Formats: sequence, C-alpha cells, structure tokens
Amino acid sequence: MDDRYERSIRCSLGEIAPDLVLRNASIVDVMSGKIRHGAITIKGRRIVGLYEDYTEYADRHTRIIDLEGRFAVPGLIEPHIHMESSMLTFSNFATVVLQHGTTTVINDPHELANVLGKRGIRHIINEAMDTNLRSYFTVPSCVPALGGEFEESGAVISSDDVKSLLLYNNIIGLGEVMNYPGVVHCFPDILAKISETYRARGYKKNNLIIDGHCPTLKGKELTAYINAGIMGDHECSKGEELEEKLSKGLYVMLRDGSSAQNMEELLDYVIEKDIDTRRLLICSDDKNPHDLISKGHLDHSLRKAVALLKSKKNPRINVFDIIRMVTMNAAEFFDFKYLGKLSIQSRADIAIFDDIESFRPFATIANGKLVYMRDEIMPYFHEYSHPSYILNSVNIDRDFSPADFRISSNAKIQKARVIKLIKDQIVTEESIEEFVPVNGEIKANVDSDILKIAVINRHNHKGNFTVGLIKGFGLKEGAVASTVGHDSHNLGVIGTNDADMDVAIEEIKKMQGGIAVVKNGRLIASMELRFAGLMSVEEPSQAVKAHLLVDRAYKELGGTLSSAFLTMGFLQLPVIPELKITDKALVKMTPTGPEKVSLLL
Repeated sequence: MDDRYERSIRCSLGEIAPDLVLRNASIVDVMSGKIRHGAITIKGRRIVGLYEDYTEYADRHTRIIDLEGRFAVPGLIEPHIHMESSMLTFSNFATVVLQHGTTTVINDPHELANVLGKRGIRHIINEAMDTNLRSYFTVPSCVPALGGEFEESGAVISSDDVKSLLLYNNIIGLGEVMNYPGVVHCFPDILAKISETYRARGYKKNNLIIDGHCPTLKGKELTAYINAGIMGDHECSKGEELEEKLSKGLYVMLRDGSSAQNMEELLDYVIEKDIDTRRLLICSDDKNPHDLISKGHLDHSLRKAVALLKSKKNPRINVFDIIRMVTMNAAEFFDFKYLGKLSIQSRADIAIFDDIESFRPFATIANGKLVYMRDEIMPYFHEYSHPSYILNSVNIDRDFSPADFRISSNAKIQKARVIKLIKDQIVTEESIEEFVPVNGEIKANVDSDILKIAVINRHNHKGNFTVGLIKGFGLKEGAVASTVGHDSHNLGVIGTNDADMDVAIEEIKKMQGGIAVVKNGRLIASMELRFAGLMSVEEPSQAVKAHLLVDRAYKELGGTLSSAFLTMGFLQLPVIPELKITDKALVKMTPTGPEKVSLLL
C-alpha cells in the first residue's frame, strides 16, 4: 500500500498527529446540500478527517485553527481564464487569487502564445509550478485566431505543436476552439488539432477536454460544432442560446469578467426558467488587475450570484447550486476526482469565508498548506526570472507620422463602416455612418463619439497597419495606445487626432509594451507591460496603481467605459462578431465566416 494511504488511515485512527486541524467549522457539503458542523483534519495534501475533532492527537508540529463557525467551502475552481489579462506575472496572479479562495485555475495562455509561441507557454508553465496555486493549462487551439489574410501574430501553434505540448502533465486539453467556422466547414488545420487531442487521451491518464467558443452559434451549425467533440462554451450572451447549448450536451460557463459580463443575465434566465444547474459553471475569462485585487475573483462572482438569487421570490435553485458552479460542477467537467468537494481523501483545497452571502475571505488552504489568512502577513512568491525575449517583444522598425492615419475621401458625403461598441460586451456591431470630408479627409468626430483607430503589427519589424473608425469609446481629446489586443496582441491606438496617436505609438515603443495615454502631444499616464507586452513585472499593488492611473487619465480625456482597456483589447479579435480591426484589415464575421471589408463605401 502507498505510504500516504497508511498515513491517512493511521491519522484518522489517532495513531499519528495531523498536520492541520480546522475546528468549529461550518462545512459546506456540496454533495448533499447541507451545512455540517465540526472539524476538518488534514494530513499531507489530503483531508483525512471530517466532523470528528482530532485536536487531542495533535503534537507540537500540528497547527490548530478555530474557525469560530466560519464557512469552509471546497477550494474554488476557475474553469477558464486568460490570466494574462490580469496584467500580472503568474507568480503574482497566483498570490492574489489564492487570497480570494481560488485554489485551482485552468489557464488558456493563448495571449502569450500569440506573442511568443511554444517557448512562452513552456515558460509560464514552469513559473506556475513554482507557486501554491493548482495550475492546469490548455493548449491554445487558434494561434492566431484566424491568421492568413486576416491577421498576423507573433507565433503560430501548429497541430504538431499541440501534439508535443499535450505531453506536459499539467496540460489537460485543447483550449477554446475559436475558429468555429473552420470546425463547421471541416478545415483540416483545426480538425488536426482536435484529432491530436483525441489521440493524446490514449496515453494520458486524465480525460483531456476540448473547450469551446461559439458565440451566437445555433441550429445545425451548433450541432456540427459539437460533433467535433467540443465539450463547453463560455460565450453565451442570451438565455435561449444557453438553453440550446445545454440541451445539445455542452457545459456552459457563465462569464463574469471585467469587460464581458454575462453571468447575471444568464443566471436570471436560469432561475426564471427553472433550468437545471448541474452543467453550469462560472468563469472569469478576463479580469483586469484592479478588479481582481479590489473586488475579488470567483468570490466576487459568488457574491453577485447569491445576491441575485436572494432577490427572487421562491427560486427553485439555492446557494448550494451557486457554490457548485465554482466547485463540484467544475471538477466534474474536468474529471478532477479529488477536487470540488470536502470529503475524506479529497485534496485539502479549502476556501474559508465569514459567511456564504458576503463571501468575505478569511483563509485559504491549498494542497494542505495554509497559504492565506486574514491579518497574517503571508509572503509573496519570489519573482521569477524572465529572459530577454520575453521583456523585449515590441518589434516595430518603422517610424510613423500623423499622416499615416489620414483617411482620404474626395466625396461630398462619404459613408463608412464604423465599429460600434456595446456596453459591457466584447461583441460589436457594424454601423454605417455618413461623414462630410474636410479638405479631402475624414476626421474623428468627438460630438458623435466617433474616433480613429489603428492596429500596427508589433511582431514582424515591418509595422504593417490598418486604420478604421470606432464609435462609443468616449474620448473627447487625446489618444490611448496599448499592446494588449486579443488575440494577436498587436499595437492598437485610438484617438481624436492623428498627432496624439503618433506620439502614443512612440511611447509604447520606448516602453517595450504597455499602455500609453497622450494629450496635446504629451504622455500623461502610462503602464509598463514588459512581460511580452501583456503583463507587468511589478508586484500587484504597483501594477494596480499604474492601471488606476491610466484608467483615470482615460476618463480625464472624456472616457466613460468601466473597463476601457479590456474593451479596447478585444477590438482586434476577428472571430468575435460583428466588426473588428486587425493589422491587415477590417474584418466582418458573417454567418458564413469572416470577410475582409472596406472602410469606405
């Protein structure tokens, strides 16, 4: 018999001392839907005792914590996130989310992969292994999201790359298959990646998942997509969409991110329609650093979900159903047999909250170790060493000038396609607007909230770029630029005038990645993102301070969006409907697939 089982047995019989005892706990039993009172006893990485108090068997090495009735919940499981959106390195990201009760994260590193490819993925996996966060990864399936004639990223992940990356123990499947038109039309490249994942199931012990991404897909096209082996989706925005996807066999993740927030609307539909919650999860997808640190992670989502539940009259679902969405349901989706519940021999991953309404974190146990406790000073993980290729990823040799952003037209009245933002959504609309050119040029119109936008390739040294128009970003003066632009992460700039746009670009080049806010030709705020142009190498408090400063500067220029830079970051993602912009073109997602479209009509 394995030694760990013998230790567990002997500890449960009181023959050897436990490592940690949590006394006077209100234990949230997600399996039965009951609150049970008693102790939780931990030996090594596992729970070896429940309810009975093993304090009398403690020795001088045993830590005993009196929870005084606080609630012990299974460690929270984040089923889908791109942690790069936190703008923190993995070490610092892990430190923050552990403080909010998250003990397991499934990360799809396709932001980093689009910039640095396989070597970037390998680096972040190695860094993750050096933290207390239980970290799993999926292989990015669409790097770039479309590629070819539509966009150019810094790297490509091929089916051979998928095959080799699946050999890593903590890679547990294929990341969100965003190229759903490619699946439906049986494009060989994406089907080859799915096939490699199926083959890997033969030599890996765990059941590898194939994650989905199919906004607004329905009917026969949705059926065809699921027939490729897709298992889940986090892109639902409407209740009817959720219901069809559930009924056809998908798990559905209710997204509660910083920019895209669909959870409450979808949960409201679930409650009103009395839909079974066993195949529902909650995910973040993308969280900015300010939200992550000031509001929380999945604990914040739980607060919002339970508040919505309590506002309903006699709902059929209860708080246990909500908690299961970030514990047991997620564990079942990934086939994590020893996670998502508090039971004998489960991994000792425990989130402790003051109550199960406010979900105020008190302590976190991860893999049997106390990694966070309120009012105790807990050390940050040491900062990982990052090679120069990660810290120098902005490769633009071209010198830009304001004239590069000129939109010429000799028409008296010129119609043009405009990217129209939708509040709290990453989907956009195509809006056809009329302009009166001045001296043969279409300019930004701040009165109509129509600005110029440009995307510049930062990977290939050539600096190829596209200029377009955007409505709803809110600037009244100045310009903002950023190297965060899902998924190819080229340099994006939005401005009220060409001169400030040019200055913002030059400031980004100097920083080697980040966010720049410019007014009247002068930099007024910036946030350095040296790690691949995506993440700060500063500790979390400094990163949040910098993020607050650029957000404040954006608002001083007239901006009104709550998560402006996350919203801006999704304007380059051509697989999200309806109209987006890349370094190569304006791209419109149609029912038959993506199309390059002209700016002027």
